[in-house]
Parts: sequence; C-alpha cells; structure tokens
Amino acid sequence: MTSPRSLPLGSVGLALTALCAALGLSATACSTPMMHYSHGDGAAQMEGQGTSMSGYLAPGEMRFKRSVCKDSDIHVDYRTLDENALADFLKTQGFETTAERARNDLVYIDIIKGEGITEKVRLRVAILKTPADAGRELHEAVLQHGEGSWGVHRANLAILAPIAATSDAVNFAVKTKLACWGVFVMAGRDDSFVVPGGYIEL
Repeated sequence: MTSPRSLPLGSVGLALTALCAALGLSATACSTPMMHYSHGDGAAQMEGQGTSMSGYLAPGEMRFKRSVCKDSDIHVDYRTLDENALADFLKTQGFETTAERARNDLVYIDIIKGEGITEKVRLRVAILKTPADAGRELHEAVLQHGEGSWGVHRANLAILAPIAATSDAVNFAVKTKLACWGVFVMAGRDDSFVVPGGYIEL
C-alpha cells in the first residue's frame, strides 16, 4: 500500500495529502481505488438505531430496516464454508463472478456483471477455521484499511470489500443482499462497527 512518505512531493501529491486530511481519511484509504455503486437508494433502507428516521447513514448509529431482509433466511449458518458459498449466493441474486485463488485460505471473487455493475468489484475472501476467527479477521482488516472500509463475515468466511462512501457501501450491500447473507461491518474514524438489522452472529 502507498504510505504518506512514498507519495510524490509535487503539487499533485501535496494536494492529495491535504484532501485526505480534510476528509479525515487514512493514507491507505486515500490511496486505494474506491468502489462506486450509486444504483438504487440504499439510504432509504436505513434508519437510526432506536428510531424510525430513514436515510440515516452513520457507522455505529445506523441499522438496516426490517424490510431489507424480510424475504431472506438470516438464521445463523453453522457450516464450514469456502468461497463457493459466496459465489453461489451472488449468482442467485443475479450477479456474475469470477474467482482468483491467491492462497489456499485466500480467494478473490470479482463481480463482473449484474444490476448496477459498471466496473469490476473485487471481494477479498479469507477462509478461516472458525466463525470467531472470521469476525476477528474482518475487524482487523477494516481497521487496517481505515475509514470507508467495509465487509461481511459469515461462518468461517471474512469478506473484505473495496473502500467506499457509506452510501455506496450500503447501496451495494442492499442490492446484492450481502447485508442479509453476512454480518455487515464498516469502519468509522476510530473503530469498526457491526450494522444491525440484517444477518447477525452472536
């Protein structure tokens, strides 16, 4: 990843550094291509926790409305899964994927076609031994990548998605139903937050 010290010292690099600081983004988040997915109105599917206020988009204070997963099976999955579980789920939602194996325990799933997809969306799928390991892996990954990082975990899988604005991440999670398939986790300024209202593992 690009570090602040490796950024060019010219005006473009200085301007980028200033912009990152102004937006409160980490160097990692600012140097990583962002995912854009504005298809649909995911914000309308969110509310503030403990309220009925629609369109609430603040990690740590938002939740998915019940209607988002009303037709989804959100019971806890106790199976041991691999990347095919994610690929098969996305296929049932109408999304076409390809896979690239980096290691035995790490696979990249690229979403290349489907509703609202205008450019490849790469999901990093870590295959862990236990659900606890998967939850810990995703927590550490989103913290490492900084504000705007998000992903889901289900059973022994931890899926890290590309950095995105909160509205785009929510749009994507709602349209793909990933919010109903895995525990939705998003980084804020200083911590990671589980967003309730969809699939959950205790």
